Amino acid sequence: MQMTDVTGRGGAEKALVDLALRLDRSRYNVSVCATRSAGNYQPMLEAAGVQTFVLDRRSRWQTYKLIGLARLMRRQRVHILHTHLFGSNTWGRILGKLAGVPVIIAHEHWSSKSQREVWVDRLLYRLSDRILVPSEASKRMVMEVEGIPDRCLHVIYNGIDRAQFAPRRDRAETRSELGISDGTQVIGTVGRLSAEKGGVDLLIKAVACLRNEHPQARLVIVGDGPLRAGLEEVAARLGEDVIFTGTRTDVARLLNAMDVFVLPSLHEAFPIAILEAMAVRLPVVATRVGGVPEVIQDGTTGLLVPPNDEEALHQALRRLLTEPKLADSLAQAGQKHVYEHFTIDKMVQNVEHLYEKLAQRKIGKEISIARELVRR
Repeated sequence: MQMTDVTGRGGAEKALVDLALRLDRSRYNVSVCATRSAGNYQPMLEAAGVQTFVLDRRSRWQTYKLIGLARLMRRQRVHILHTHLFGSNTWGRILGKLAGVPVIIAHEHWSSKSQREVWVDRLLYRLSDRILVPSEASKRMVMEVEGIPDRCLHVIYNGIDRAQFAPRRDRAETRSELGISDGTQVIGTVGRLSAEKGGVDLLIKAVACLRNEHPQARLVIVGDGPLRAGLEEVAARLGEDVIFTGTRTDVARLLNAMDVFVLPSLHEAFPIAILEAMAVRLPVVATRVGGVPEVIQDGTTGLLVPPNDEEALHQALRRLLTEPKLADSLAQAGQKHVYEHFTIDKMVQNVEHLYEKLAQRKIGKEISIARELVRR
């Protein structure tokens, strides 16, 4: 059972859905439990035959809606419970133990936590057989901040779908839909516009400065969030005609309409957006935070800049617009790097290997008997 709060459009939910859809069905009978609401991915899960349970919990205080979850796990005879994000990691570990689930895995996806979350995770880590983190940087953070020992942690990188994120031929059509004329140099970013990521205001200012030398440059911001209205005000104050697309389901198309991709975040665990941009062969500029340097080798597969540094961001963008050979070299090397190390197939393979290792240790005999019965 894969468990989360909402099967929505975030990176953590995307990783959950990728696992639910791609785990080997000859070895795993997969279900998904959303403790709050179904979200946008439920039709996709159900169309693939993945049973989805929705508890419809409206707030953290509605704990009574979780009462039946332990019963559900027993009824489904769950051998492996894989929880995602803080809420589900918390209740999943507690109720999974009460239900007698043999293997419990908690999956961290955050780059920073509140003090309350730190204390809760510190208390509960012994209830999980392994805690997954998306990067070595996240692993170090968990060890240092929460005091969780190395033996309990396991790094599994997220991955992208090579078939979905690849160079496309509808670039001109997409740019026309966005109102972008020929000859425009499009700088773009993708992500939630929220305080925990931050940095987009600096990107707007950096592009405004860049346009003094490159008036044909234009910024496209894909995504939505609580900071959007304030960012639109920043753009208006600077006289910048920034395109805010809002939340989109065709991110691959939009990436193919760009010339340069930027991730200006102040905090990141392991940004899937960078992988997607590199996969469509875009040169990338990103801040040196969290797990970003584990993907981007500065000067080889992309350019790294310090976080919260408008001038460094401006200079990196200027390099890519004025040095097309450098931009092309970074784009090609970046795509090759992602295709070799950060695909969904690689991620699923690593998760299955961990499942098998933990299952054989704790329920190996039961699984062997079940498989023998199936063969007969």
